[in-house]
Amino acid sequence: MSAKYDLYETPDVQNTGEQQPLHARIVPSGTYSKKEFLERVSHSSQTFNYNVIDAVVGIVIDELAEALSEGYVVELGELGHFSISLKCTHKVMAKREIRAESICFDNVHLRTSKEFKRKIKREIELERVDKSKHSSQKVKFSMEQRQQLLQEFLKKNGGITRLEYSRLTGLSRLKAIDDLNTFIEKGILRKRGAGRTVFYVWQQE
Repeated sequence: MSAKYDLYETPDVQNTGEQQPLHARIVPSGTYSKKEFLERVSHSSQTFNYNVIDAVVGIVIDELAEALSEGYVVELGELGHFSISLKCTHKVMAKREIRAESICFDNVHLRTSKEFKRKIKREIELERVDKSKHSSQKVKFSMEQRQQLLQEFLKKNGGITRLEYSRLTGLSRLKAIDDLNTFIEKGILRKRGAGRTVFYVWQQE
């Protein structure tokens, strides 16, 4: 499923009166709640169920908050480094004016790793929002229609990936996985490969 973007005029902050260049900006596809995102992780994992993942995430968040409050910088693998910043509660002109009550917590910062950025760059597929067709793109197919689209695709191509199925049906990643797992449970599809090389073929083949 592609990430949608649109072009916007850059503000003329210096008031030059000249036309400013356009800049691209992501048009959000929506917002995942915690529950929805953890369900997505659970579907993708196929090893750990939702309750286990929810419990682990809760523990990680609690430990992360405690470590940061103790002044540590915390690295979470490829995601990057978490740290905190402070601020003065009022203007301080000299160090001798500093008192403990003059300093307080300001914010949490995440410095993402180069590998995490590269991972997004490898995965992302951008598509310009077509406002004239935006409403027509919301047409939904029934389960029977999606199965028919899938069958026609497999006749031509022999197999299909999750990304191809998402594009074919217009479903999100999570809903596409739900569909494919349903087809497997019904004995219609079988899965081949593992990880990023997973693809699906008709069970009768």
